Amino acid sequence: MSAHSGLHEALAHCVRRGLTFAAFRVPGEPVRLWAQRDPRETTTDWPGLSAKERVFIMAPFAMDPGQVPFVRAEIELTFPQDAPHAGVLDECAGAEETRADPGPATARQDFLDAVNAARQACAQGVLAKVVLSRAMDADIPPERWPGLFTWALEDNHHTLVAMARTPSGGLWMGASPERLVTAKGNHVSVDSIAATRPAESLPPTIREWGPKELDEQGKVTTYVRDILERLHLGDVKTVGPAVLAAGPVAHLHTVLEAGLGDVPLAELVARLHPTPAVCGVPTGEAQHFIRSHEKHDRSLYAGFWGPWNPSGRTDLFVNLRCMRHVAGRTQLMVGAGITRGSEATMEWTETERKARTWLRAPGITAHAD
Repeated sequence: MSAHSGLHEALAHCVRRGLTFAAFRVPGEPVRLWAQRDPRETTTDWPGLSAKERVFIMAPFAMDPGQVPFVRAEIELTFPQDAPHAGVLDECAGAEETRADPGPATARQDFLDAVNAARQACAQGVLAKVVLSRAMDADIPPERWPGLFTWALEDNHHTLVAMARTPSGGLWMGASPERLVTAKGNHVSVDSIAATRPAESLPPTIREWGPKELDEQGKVTTYVRDILERLHLGDVKTVGPAVLAAGPVAHLHTVLEAGLGDVPLAELVARLHPTPAVCGVPTGEAQHFIRSHEKHDRSLYAGFWGPWNPSGRTDLFVNLRCMRHVAGRTQLMVGAGITRGSEATMEWTETERKARTWLRAPGITAHAD
């Protein structure tokens, strides 16, 4: 019997019954599954979030601070130790999906045209950077997702592996290397991750990464540091950059640490999101460019999700390397950071490489463009 057989069965039950649930593995922690007895969704205003206990946050890219969705931990299972007790999920009712079709897969020429428009905007000084995403249709029916989840647990131990479903959001799964924040007590750490290289062809030193990659990562680090300093957080420390492996690719990674003091964690998160790593610089202009050039709805892609626990440890990750099943279709979501030094076909290749996070799993294929 597989070490993950109990988890697989529990996830299959959640998917088959249409439960409102979240299953996740924070690096270094066991797998947890939180489910609601009542499938109806709950949202919270972001400033009021500190009063919530143990909820799984599912914030979209275009976050409405007054209506941030989450999954309540009414039933909690930890795997593998709680596998024999997964029958408690029978207490949970399911609900049909209500979300509309999120839009078409991204055609190659549409993506290339958007990259070239972004390069021009950067050259003109309108933007310093913008992150463009694409949606890829894939032959991954929901019944395959529990097996993919357990495969991802073994494939990379340094990512948040998460799968969650709500009636209005649909079914989502991701394997993200990028923490937005980790907080426990008064201490908080924030990731600055940017720049992408194939895992099999990394430069021997950080200084030998290309100027585009070093500039891209530097913009994110500066953005995060400026926010920490403007909030007057105490004892800000910077560690890195270093190389972070993430399956088929690797990134430059810096960690910034600080003391929260009297600043609410929810306020820090609201200031950080969306970072230049998923949106661009300046933020407002980048958001406008994204709305004007992407034909699909990002929804949870490039938002953030993870367990929120004001009396313990909170781990929120940027929702990257993810896929969704909505309106009967599965789509992979990937993106690339564009600057004036970008080359359109290379950025397309980068998104193809990032999609391999899931496409290299046994028996998985994407549709041809």
